[in-house]
Amino acid sequence: MAGRGELTNRSGHMLGIRLSRLPMSAKIFCTLYLLGIGCGAIAAFAQAATAIGLSPSDVQSSFGREMPMTSLAPGGAHGQHQSAEKEIRVSDISSAAKVWVRTPLLIQTSHTHLFGQTLIAGLLGLIFLFSSLGERLKSVILAIPFVGTLVDIGGMWLTRFASPSLSVLVIAGGSLFALGYTLIALIAFYELWFKKEIPA
Repeated sequence: MAGRGELTNRSGHMLGIRLSRLPMSAKIFCTLYLLGIGCGAIAAFAQAATAIGLSPSDVQSSFGREMPMTSLAPGGAHGQHQSAEKEIRVSDISSAAKVWVRTPLLIQTSHTHLFGQTLIAGLLGLIFLFSSLGERLKSVILAIPFVGTLVDIGGMWLTRFASPSLSVLVIAGGSLFALGYTLIALIAFYELWFKKEIPA
């Protein structure tokens, strides 16, 4: 079995490889991959904002145990009698259109997101392994997207079956994943294109 010394050199770099020393083709590959994931993350954020919402109450409405009553329902949200001719605002329609996720769809969402986000985090980490950061800091940053994924998906299930107040975990998990990607991408971009090597 390979020892630690066979995988890292004296300065702690994996196999002696650094992002700043990669050939041009490898730098372009890493850059385009990171940019592609970033565009996908923006699209995912927009989809979540429009289909579910970005506040804990929005998440509760989508992942709560029961389908929420909307302001368009007879009687209103506070049980007061409303006229059938009550004016409907655009905001009411928007609120009513938010998605309530049924349990079978929650299972499907968990399945696809766990595989997809873990694969993305793994490929991000594979690139980041060759950064020049110290091992401790590198390990912490590498772990952030993985932890974010588990907190995100776990929060959905806890909101559904434990307590609606745990909906904040879904937002926290998504934020952690975004933070991990941002840190990895910014550090990688810097080392790929701007970091100057110091002669040994």
